[in-house]
Amino acid sequence: MSSVGEQADGRSLRSMTWTQPRSSVDWMRGSLARKMVRAAVAIATALLLVGCGSGNGSEEQAEPSATRTATTPDCPPLPGASTERKERTESASVPTIFLTDVQVEAPECSDRVAFTFRDHAGALPGYTVSYEPESTAKTEDASGRRIEVAGTAFLVVRMMNVMTAEISGDKVTPTYTGPRRITTDETRFVREVVKTGDFEAVVTWVIGLDGKRPFTAAPSGAQLVVDVG
Repeated sequence: MSSVGEQADGRSLRSMTWTQPRSSVDWMRGSLARKMVRAAVAIATALLLVGCGSGNGSEEQAEPSATRTATTPDCPPLPGASTERKERTESASVPTIFLTDVQVEAPECSDRVAFTFRDHAGALPGYTVSYEPESTAKTEDASGRRIEVAGTAFLVVRMMNVMTAEISGDKVTPTYTGPRRITTDETRFVREVVKTGDFEAVVTWVIGLDGKRPFTAAPSGAQLVVDVG
């Protein structure tokens, strides 16, 4: 009987030994190991995401630079240009000169505004071309009315002994039939060119620019040409 009891006790002991739960130390070791694995996976994932994000940011920053390089050539300074006033004194013997056209162009490395006159045997008007503050540049001659001009710097072109129409008695025949306001998307610096005066043989146009830039102003054939660079 005792042997049977001993066998039973032995089976019970073996059974208890097999089903005994792990100690708290073993459980803590396992939990710590799992936490370390999860932490390692999280760190690796974060590093991967940061690496991918940095790569995309570099590409996005490089693209505008490439675009600017392709569309903006490396231009030298405009010869003879400065921000100082340019002028030509009109001659008392020159007859009235008639404006016929105003063109805005964008040659390489500069912008150009060309005022064309009806030929009077090579005669050209007197002129002044200078930067003026917004308060005067945006004021219409004679009336004092405010006229809006796009830009942050304003180059004012005044041409003396110039008219935009022939007057004979009651008959008025325009020689300039173009717009009073000229805008274009093809220029680098010029934002708008606006007529702000046509009074007593003085015609005024304002060139609105993206900033105060060096310029030249000189007669060329039957034109007054203003180049901005």
